[in-house]
Amino acid sequence: MAISDSSSASSSTPVLLGVDLGTNHIRLGTIDRSGKVLAFRREHYPDGSLSDAHSLASQLVSAVSQMIEEQTATAPVAAVGVGIPGLVLQPSQRAASVPHLPDLSKLDLQSELADKFGVPVHFDNNANAAAFAEMACGIARGVNDFLYLHIGSNVGAGIVLGGKLQRGKSGLAGDIGQMNIYAEHLGGFVRLESMASAENIVRRTRDRLHRDRTSSLSRLGAMGGFSYDDIIEQAHRGDDLAKLMLQRTGAFIALALADVISLLNLEMIAVGGAPAGRPLLVSAIEQESRQRTSAAAFADCRIVAAEIGAEATVIGAALLAGGR
Repeated sequence: MAISDSSSASSSTPVLLGVDLGTNHIRLGTIDRSGKVLAFRREHYPDGSLSDAHSLASQLVSAVSQMIEEQTATAPVAAVGVGIPGLVLQPSQRAASVPHLPDLSKLDLQSELADKFGVPVHFDNNANAAAFAEMACGIARGVNDFLYLHIGSNVGAGIVLGGKLQRGKSGLAGDIGQMNIYAEHLGGFVRLESMASAENIVRRTRDRLHRDRTSSLSRLGAMGGFSYDDIIEQAHRGDDLAKLMLQRTGAFIALALADVISLLNLEMIAVGGAPAGRPLLVSAIEQESRQRTSAAAFADCRIVAAEIGAEATVIGAALLAGGR
């Protein structure tokens, strides 16, 4: 259900449409040029829409079309921005890698949407979009050098240096989830995403429950399973295992971030993902990073919870499409 404020826009003031193409649902919102959310909703994918790339593309077009049609009575849509949980090649605007959705790399969705709706369309990865939102109207306002860390179905980073998003040569910058970290208890190197994505945090916790059945998560597991949000909730309620798993997740993340802090002399790291989990991860990342960076570099870098919630990618994608 959309949350709207029709008084915030008039027919003479075009708005921007942002889309967050998630792995379980699509988030859509209309945004003014200051980053204010005028309408926002979340749609679950209908049956069959994730069966192949063309079905997913059709669902995306349908969702955008419906949102534009609903918005037209209030104000015209000037541009559409789409954030995806993967990499987007620049300047072609094609998806390079979307691990948890059908392979979109063979489709030119940007051109298809632009032709259909007759407005500028911009594609970017979800971490870049969320980083741009935090820089425009969140906790990173006025911060020129920072990293936004996205933790969800994928683990990614939006990097801002000198006040500008850094995408790298082809748009592959920020793919921090594919960095190798040394996991001592495994005796070797593993991809960060294999330890720190929402799905893998649940997997690691489930494995741990075989050795620790005193956790409240054991009851949830016996009742059919638990989610990343359940782990976060139980950690806030004081469950020792849930707190331990989030603390270890933050420590794994810090193995990758500590070198980035030293290399780039960042002013801030903003930790995104599930809002309730952010403070717990911040504490663990801060603790481990302090031990792995120079005192001077660590003193320069604030590690904080990102300010904008589930709508961050929607806001940032919209603002990027609007050319802010």
